[in-house]
Amino acid sequence: MKNLKITVFADPVCTWCWGSAPVIRALEYRLGDKVEFRYVMGCMIEDIATFSNRRLGIGGDIALSNRNMHKVWLEASAVHGMPVGEKGLRLFSEEHRSTAPQNIAYIAATVYEKKGGEASPCSKRFLRRLQEATAVDAAHTCDVNVIADLAAVEGYEPARFKELMESREVHRLFDEDKALCKRYDVHTFPTYLIEYKGTEVMLRGFTSFDTIMQNISHMTYGKVALSNADELTPSVHNVACFIERYGSVYPAEVATAFCMQRISGKSALNVESYVGLPDIVEELIAQGDVAMRPRGNGFILYSRHHKNFVPLAMEEIATMEGA
Repeated sequence: MKNLKITVFADPVCTWCWGSAPVIRALEYRLGDKVEFRYVMGCMIEDIATFSNRRLGIGGDIALSNRNMHKVWLEASAVHGMPVGEKGLRLFSEEHRSTAPQNIAYIAATVYEKKGGEASPCSKRFLRRLQEATAVDAAHTCDVNVIADLAAVEGYEPARFKELMESREVHRLFDEDKALCKRYDVHTFPTYLIEYKGTEVMLRGFTSFDTIMQNISHMTYGKVALSNADELTPSVHNVACFIERYGSVYPAEVATAFCMQRISGKSALNVESYVGLPDIVEELIAQGDVAMRPRGNGFILYSRHHKNFVPLAMEEIATMEGA
């Protein structure tokens, strides 16, 4: 077991959890095997009909909540840099009023992964797929059938996956996650619990990579340091390796991993928003290693060589929902 552990309290539907993907990937990339990550599902909205956030106009009226949530997501995306679909959000309905299914789905994926052995699908990659489908494709991921179809894209057997979602084991684990949220008084997502040799630090809400690293350095007395400096240089080769590692990334994720400065006044969503990134991306595209295409209100960069990455088109999402 690693000495440094980061527990991320999250909900797959939370825009600031989706917006923290660049920070999580930067920590993974820059700390390597020095850190162990764990996700705890907190279920942000038990029932949209009884939920109430008056400031944002979310809760009560389902149609109005969908519209106002989409507005909030669009505004947040310009800050955190992870894209959001530009068409209207239809996450909640009279039949599907909770974000519990998405939380339960991630837990089911972890159980499936453990029982499936080395060749089983990756639960972290599924969580990414679930977040992306929710935020960018406006998929109705409160629906278990849509979730099962997304799981199938990542290699899970849909019928078995749905069975796991309904199982006592998964619901027990979900209850344990919610109890842990209560124990640590977590009401904001994401929240980070950083643990090192018996010492704990809580960071609540959207938190920058620099702030997390400063806390890690302080609590470990500088013993947990960044990986090989040569790999952290924002070169064409290193950025290509980063994109290849994950299959697909967004500009904010590259910029955060390589500490590229954001240009003042620019949206966090675009390649042109970060010093040095346009030239690197242009070279990678010219070499044929990387492709770029619009994705929601931003752009996605994906490796042409990554075997496991399957870019999901909007028409595929529509098919899942029977549109």
